[in-house]
Amino acid sequence: MKFLVLFLCLSISAFSSLSVYNDSAFTLHVKVIGANGVHIGEKQVPSHIQMYIEDQIGTSDPVGEGESNSSFKNYSDSLTPYQVYWTCLDGTLYSSCMDASAGATITANTCSGSYYCP
Repeated sequence: MKFLVLFLCLSISAFSSLSVYNDSAFTLHVKVIGANGVHIGEKQVPSHIQMYIEDQIGTSDPVGEGESNSSFKNYSDSLTPYQVYWTCLDGTLYSSCMDASAGATITANTCSGSYYCP
């Protein structure tokens, strides 16, 4: 029993993910940074689409397969809380969340920002 509890605790802390949902009327680019500055992942998210960004696997859509990006690294050293930046396709900041918890769903319109793309 002790081994099972230890295994579950270690496996839960070994990786984490964020669900990102673009609830805006614009296609946005989302970037996730760990509390220690580690780049977790980024993705272009169309309007009203949900995707996941994981610190171990990469990015994926909720029902699809993960990306097969050969340059993706294992970010076992990433720390929470995450910083989430939503930007317009021209690079202007749409919104940002500075304290996203692992496992949370982060939406573009609940973060602080201008909520506008030119």
